[in-house]
Amino acid sequence: MRTFAQMYLPIMQSYQPELLSRLQLLVNIDSGTGQSEGVEQIMAYLQSWLSDLGFAVSLYPAGHYGPNLLARRQGTGTGHMRLLVVGHVDTVYTRGAAMTQPFQIRDELASGPGVIDMKSGVLLGMYAVKALIDSNFEEYGEITLLFNNDEEVGSPGSASLFREIAPRIDAALVLEPSRSAEVITRARKGADKYVLEVTGVPAHSGVEPHRGRSAVIELAHKMIAIHQLNSMFPGVTFNVTRISSSEPLNVVPDAARCHISVRAFDEHSLNLARETLEQITSGKSVPGTHTRLTRTRGRTPYTATSAILWLVELAQQEGQALGLNVVAESKGGVSDANILVGAGVPTLDSLGAIGGGMHDLNREYLRINSLPVRGALLAGLIHHLSLSEWTGKDPTLEQ
Repeated sequence: MRTFAQMYLPIMQSYQPELLSRLQLLVNIDSGTGQSEGVEQIMAYLQSWLSDLGFAVSLYPAGHYGPNLLARRQGTGTGHMRLLVVGHVDTVYTRGAAMTQPFQIRDELASGPGVIDMKSGVLLGMYAVKALIDSNFEEYGEITLLFNNDEEVGSPGSASLFREIAPRIDAALVLEPSRSAEVITRARKGADKYVLEVTGVPAHSGVEPHRGRSAVIELAHKMIAIHQLNSMFPGVTFNVTRISSSEPLNVVPDAARCHISVRAFDEHSLNLARETLEQITSGKSVPGTHTRLTRTRGRTPYTATSAILWLVELAQQEGQALGLNVVAESKGGVSDANILVGAGVPTLDSLGAIGGGMHDLNREYLRINSLPVRGALLAGLIHHLSLSEWTGKDPTLEQ
């Protein structure tokens, strides 16, 4: 069994000072989803750096989100393996976060907004490819990098770009972070969103409350029933979130609503959840109220197919060369891997840097020493894939 990751480790180590310098530059630019000025700045830097590596780079405007970046580099591979490396530059933080918590390094940990989720991952992908180029390895058919601007809100403006390029991709590697150098992701739950709206009958809460039909009380009964579903369907989660109602204190509320997030590992479970929520919607505890349920389809489940399991095996082989016992997990969170798998592309996720505290400005951190190791793993995996005879396409995904 021939592996390649070990040969890339010293190369990635040599890149460390420049990588960290560029990471500081990117982290100190506000790029919360929709902060188009910051996204444009970051994409301009990435476009320049990737052009220097011989990539043909295109920017795709996406309204108020700013541009998405697509970079392609042709290889000479006889197997013509076409690989996609994916990252996002948007964060969850409000404008001014970079000034409040700028990039800093302390005790081998780097912090700052988006340092682990996932600006370090974006640079990790770029430098892993640079390691291949600097080693004169070009046995791939084509390497494509896609860095998008709206992953944190479900990729509404970039999903169409993923689906557009999917037919030209044999395998995808997503650079979401991981908690451990030995953990990658082979499956993720799909997610649906619902809005539950209750209409009641208003009345003066002091003079004639008996004439009212409280939408709030009806909604409360339904929310409790929905929460109890968590114990009925293994592997399916029902999370009641945003709540609102009519506000006058002297009126029996005639309108109330809540939002619901449902997640499951397969489409059957998501559809079973829909049927159950519809049953709850059709019943009532407060006579005279009416309820409407609206479903919005989110990312479809990212399921471990035979092609994905093959990618896992290759990652495990490359991990062994680095002394890593790589384990592939199934996770409840969603990512752009869901979109790619739904579009028929075998995909591995969580190949980025190691850290934690995601989405918490005071806790987000990157383990600096993970960058060379995970970069070498990624470069080795790309090398290994490029020399494989199988294109990676899974017949079950193409039906």
